[in-house]
Amino acid sequence: MNPLLRTARHTVQLGVEHLRLGETTRRRLLVPDRELAVHLPIRVGGEPRIVAAWRIQHDLARGAGKGGVRFAPEVDRDEVLGLAATMSLKNAVADLPYGGAKGGVCVNPRELDEDERAALVDALAEAFGGFVGPEIDIIGPDVGTGPGDMDRFVAAWSASGSHDRPEAVATGKSVDAGGLEARTGATAAGCHEAIRVARDHLDLSTGATVAIQGFGSVGRALARLLADDGHAVVAVSDSSGGRHDPDGLDVDRLAGGKEDGEALADIDVGSGVASIEVLTLGADIVVPAALQSVIDADLADQLAHTALVVEAANGPCTVSGIERLGSLGVTVVPDICANAGGVTGSYHEWRASMGRSTVDDPAAAIRSTVARCNREVWERADRDGIDLRTAASAVALERILDATSEV
Repeated sequence: MNPLLRTARHTVQLGVEHLRLGETTRRRLLVPDRELAVHLPIRVGGEPRIVAAWRIQHDLARGAGKGGVRFAPEVDRDEVLGLAATMSLKNAVADLPYGGAKGGVCVNPRELDEDERAALVDALAEAFGGFVGPEIDIIGPDVGTGPGDMDRFVAAWSASGSHDRPEAVATGKSVDAGGLEARTGATAAGCHEAIRVARDHLDLSTGATVAIQGFGSVGRALARLLADDGHAVVAVSDSSGGRHDPDGLDVDRLAGGKEDGEALADIDVGSGVASIEVLTLGADIVVPAALQSVIDADLADQLAHTALVVEAANGPCTVSGIERLGSLGVTVVPDICANAGGVTGSYHEWRASMGRSTVDDPAAAIRSTVARCNREVWERADRDGIDLRTAASAVALERILDATSEV
């Protein structure tokens, strides 16, 4: 089984067992409401190819599906299902009026030239057709996709038929195409709030050291926010390698260099380390913000002295890693709480695209929502004597089942 699907099912199962739900309900929560599989004839690197694509709507009880579309060479149906189930939980924890959905295309986006990429997005819009829509299932960017793809999807999808508010079929659009400026840093801002809430509960000070694996847009923004708080960010990494300084790195220099096109491993700040090594250098707060399924049981053993792991990426811990961290007493803020800022930003963009009332300060609203949902999960964990993942799952499942009158 795909590790992301295994982790998603494990998270659901924790909530099911805590709430003592019946077998019929458990099975319903583990299977998707609807799924679409298509094969798209496109060109990749100048050569004709047939690529597989999926859109899976895991649970629509709370509203339209919501979740991104990823372009990745290894993505498969089970991975998309695991991500869709995660979105059902995430949207419910954040108390957004959405169900959970996800899409994936089995292609390496680095092999596509500009025209091929545009043709792929056009083909995807045609294939998804009536399966998606502003009040059916709203797509967004994910691994391998971005604002330009969302803009193109809206244009192609709107040309395929008569639609009301076609711009609301996708979020994460460019600002010029109706995107929300605050959404760009929303995931990092939400992670920042999740860390602040956890810090309060664990009596951690801003003197706690931080290591971040993944120095893309989320990792860089989060590093800057935490450095501004007074934290020493002692290690960061990207696919090229990592940098480490036990006294704290010059985050602005690293982020600026990365944004100017420099490989992180080549920036002369601190000492060089392997990318994966940044997770195990002894920081008080460890943030996996890049790869899925990176923390397994063996790596978790090297985090025994870490106070807090914050899942900025989707599914960075495997089931064995989750269980080992629990046995070691390491607190983990699960992805469905930690990275809910992105979809919260998408919600505000969607409302604007639908012509509905909007908040005056979307950035503040995103922070407020993520802080609130993290506080609720911590309160549930404290009240019931359970870990944060079980608490988050229980809160989410209660909301999902309440929408179907099953609780």
